[in-house]
Amino acid sequence: MMTLKERKFAVRHGDLAAQVCLTDSNNPVLLMLHGWQDNSGSFEPLVPLLTERFDLVLPDWPGHGLSDHKGPDSFYPFFDYVDDLHQLILQLGDRSLYLVGHSLGGLVASCWCAAFPERAKGLIMIEALGPMSERDDKVVDRLRSGVLSRETLKQPRDLPSFEAALKLRRGINKVPMDDLLPLVRRGIEQRGEVWQWRHDAKLKTDSVYRMSTHHAEHLIRGIRCPVLAIIGDDGYPELRGPMAQQRAAWFNDLTIETVTGTHHCHLQSQADTAALINDFVTKLHLIEYEDVN
Repeated sequence: MMTLKERKFAVRHGDLAAQVCLTDSNNPVLLMLHGWQDNSGSFEPLVPLLTERFDLVLPDWPGHGLSDHKGPDSFYPFFDYVDDLHQLILQLGDRSLYLVGHSLGGLVASCWCAAFPERAKGLIMIEALGPMSERDDKVVDRLRSGVLSRETLKQPRDLPSFEAALKLRRGINKVPMDDLLPLVRRGIEQRGEVWQWRHDAKLKTDSVYRMSTHHAEHLIRGIRCPVLAIIGDDGYPELRGPMAQQRAAWFNDLTIETVTGTHHCHLQSQADTAALINDFVTKLHLIEYEDVN
């Protein structure tokens, strides 16, 4: 059974905290990227179910979990996550790399795979189908609301206990409490007599820019590796409607699988999600090995 250890990766703004299982072998790496306001604990329940033929890297995004926050004058624009991810990947050497991303993690991973297709061997998105986009005529309203949201920044709310935080996440995510424990433990800390979420309050500000549909299409068409999308049957409706069908046609090699669950379906259908990941990456790595030999 794989054991995760804590590790820090230095990037421009500070340190990225990560949970890793890195061996001295030449095992391919599964890089597992969590969603917005989550942390690497989001994937911990899956770890015992994943094949031991792969090493694991589970980072906390900047401003999340145990990673450093960006400075008081810095926010978290979407494409900066792609740069943060690239800085981390450069420190993993030239091993075969398979990216697994939930929600925000899937959006960022899809853009990185488009920008650096020579490095990505496979991409798995959970409750995501490429980067978010919106109509061109939304650009002015988006800019205005993004700037104004920075003026009304709210500090983290005080919670009376760890149990209160756990119940709050349970109500939001619809996930059994036992499966939320790793995420909440990593995401909250006691400050005096109260508990507060560790994530940077600036994460809650609105984006000042969101790419157009045409930009999203070009990025998705730039992804060269095989892609697996795992969608919850009660997850975000946009991922199951006409927009999803349009986006699916932009991928060069896409497989879509549905599992039981809402937006955090990987925690609600752990065995099915892990089996899909294991099967996808094992087949791809076998093909890669045969091509090399």
